Amino acid sequence: MYNKLLKKINKLSLEFKNVSDNILQNKTKELKERIERNDKETSIIIEAFAVVREADKRVLGLYPTDEQILGALALYFGNISEMKTGEGKSLVATLPLYLKTLYLGTVFLVTTNDYLAKRDYERIGKVYQWLGLIVADGSTDPDDEIFDVKKRKAVYDADIIYISNGTLGFDYLIDGLAERQEEKFLPELTYAILDEVDEILLDSAQMPLIISGAPKVQSNYFLNSNSFVSILNKEKDFKLDEEQKNVWLTERGIEKAKKYFAIPKLLSNEYFSLYQHIILALKAHHTLKFEKDYLIEDGKVKLLDRKDGRILEGSNLQNGLHQAIEAKESVEISNETQVISSITYQNLFRQFKELSGMSGTAKVAEDEFINTYNLPVKVIKTHKKSNRVDHKIKSYTSFSAKLKASIEKISSLYTERRPILVITGSVDASELYSMNLLNMGIPHNILNAKSSSKESQIIKEAGQVGSVTIATSMAGRGTDIKISEQAVQKGGLAVVITERMINKRIELQAKGRAGRQGEPGDTYTYECLEDSVIKNFVQDSIQHYYDKYKRSLKPIKNHRVKNFFNKAQEISEQKGFDERLRSLQFDDVLRLQKEQVDKNRKEIIEIEEISEALMIIKRSAKISINKNFSNHSKLSSQNVQRFILDTIDYNFKKDEKEKFNTVERVSDFIEKILESSLRKKREMINDDEAFLQYLRITMLKAVDTSWSKQVDTLNQLRFVVQSRSTAQKKPITEFEKEALKYFKIRQYELANLILRNSALSLLDIRKGELIVTFP
Repeated sequence: MYNKLLKKINKLSLEFKNVSDNILQNKTKELKERIERNDKETSIIIEAFAVVREADKRVLGLYPTDEQILGALALYFGNISEMKTGEGKSLVATLPLYLKTLYLGTVFLVTTNDYLAKRDYERIGKVYQWLGLIVADGSTDPDDEIFDVKKRKAVYDADIIYISNGTLGFDYLIDGLAERQEEKFLPELTYAILDEVDEILLDSAQMPLIISGAPKVQSNYFLNSNSFVSILNKEKDFKLDEEQKNVWLTERGIEKAKKYFAIPKLLSNEYFSLYQHIILALKAHHTLKFEKDYLIEDGKVKLLDRKDGRILEGSNLQNGLHQAIEAKESVEISNETQVISSITYQNLFRQFKELSGMSGTAKVAEDEFINTYNLPVKVIKTHKKSNRVDHKIKSYTSFSAKLKASIEKISSLYTERRPILVITGSVDASELYSMNLLNMGIPHNILNAKSSSKESQIIKEAGQVGSVTIATSMAGRGTDIKISEQAVQKGGLAVVITERMINKRIELQAKGRAGRQGEPGDTYTYECLEDSVIKNFVQDSIQHYYDKYKRSLKPIKNHRVKNFFNKAQEISEQKGFDERLRSLQFDDVLRLQKEQVDKNRKEIIEIEEISEALMIIKRSAKISINKNFSNHSKLSSQNVQRFILDTIDYNFKKDEKEKFNTVERVSDFIEKILESSLRKKREMINDDEAFLQYLRITMLKAVDTSWSKQVDTLNQLRFVVQSRSTAQKKPITEFEKEALKYFKIRQYELANLILRNSALSLLDIRKGELIVTFP
């Protein structure tokens, strides 16, 4: 089908070459009218693609090739286009984005960071403007201290928006917390193209985007637990499953903890928090590695993105794990904060009606893309035949043997004045290679978390003759390394991969840096039995061979041992898939509950009559009263007074004449007190619209507080249910059961909060603005 469409697009493209700018620009209006008339989609696709192709040439000086048209068609029909590095994916996106916005309204081009979003907006955006559409740069200004709703509204009113996944995610969360309709700014999420789709939907899939609120009461268990775990012995006192990243105390470890903390009933509910902090301390010490998972900068623990070594600015591990690392590293322990709202990229992009994506390495993960997101992968051939040579992998027993061999290769390539890109798996590995090259007098740039501010400049210089660049995994991804003409004559870019990566995609991405657009290039891969992926997944199987040959500097020739490298990577990939699937199952529970919460918020925001708001408050009062006084033994004047003082009126004085022998009698009495309290507030505000907004705000605050507590509970539950697998119980089933139980508890708490907030909140009007202080 694509080839038939391509022929027709090519034919019409020839006709448009002689058409005036004015006629071509008017095609946008014509196409909109044809869409409104429900003209045949095929003919609209042909004309729209031919229009954009010619516009690209006139405005950008770039004419989409046949391969780029095929990639664009794959995107338009809801696929992932696998196109190799340097094939011009930014240009490819112009065609489907143009047509999709005519059909659907606002559409998105989502990149992996704000730098790329701004860059593509500035480079590509003018073509849409030339065709009469509104295009917006959705990146955020780091100098903006206050979130500006008007600015964001202006962005989201555009036809086409270039934005990063992180910015879109936080905007989605902020929009979901709006207190009035005019504060909402997000349009309907209809269609998005995800650039580097595998990074967003696979590598970053489980990363939670979080809006935090007030600090929690700080626990004093972090330092005590950290001191305790330092005296424990692996295997004897605790066991570690490095594949699952789980850690637990053995019976001996539990006995040690009981003696250390002088608590005989450590495993009782009373001391659950202490036990949890011990496990957090163990995880901090034994599952998270310095300069691989995090580093210390300016006295703060900063997380690293494992796939590319970038610092994840503003991101903290949740549920106390971040504080456990701070205790381990002896830096100031930060406050845990309440989670107000949260979403993962998996769930964010499943909100869209239609999705498509671009990547150079998606095909190897096609099954997961189809099963999770219903996104097939279409491989688009390169415009020019690849001239890259992938040399045979060199496998070694020890890290020192591998280091020696790979450094010799880098040195040899450097003497040839080839541009070299060295790919390492971690920050510490990149610095070790840097130190060795410095000792040899080889000048180089290093691109890792500590130099990310210079990233674009380093990448820019990486294609020059004699340049050597060391990068963690795929730092700099999304920006092309342009090879100078002189460097092409020297043989093009040489990529040296220094370890077996956790999945095939990362290796393919690294190799894809060389030989772009038909240029020459070479890739060299070195691996050893001390690489992390080998140690984590097949160490027992190769231990005997390793012990015997660990001092050898020669490459491994034993085919059975060499096969374990592939096996380890396959296990790693399967584990990654299983973790994302498990995360998705947990997220689905949270998503379903969040949908109910969002429905409640929407109903409150859309309330237009005071009577409607009062009805909800009275209904909440009934739920709260029935729950509190369902036990008839609580039907006393003293209990009723306590309830009123706590939830409705701080100044209430009981009347000894009142007798409460039924729940109905209590309910009638309390409702009169409530009506009186709300009537006084209405008289004080003396403005029905302001009073209605007051009622809306108090109810929304109750909904958000209740949901924040539920999110925190669900995060704790994820942690708790994992250990139940040892009792032959499915963690996800346990999670669903517990999550539902707590959601029902929250419904009662929500009713109580609505009652308290509406009745006990203090209000003030300053300079025409309503200020509410919650109880």
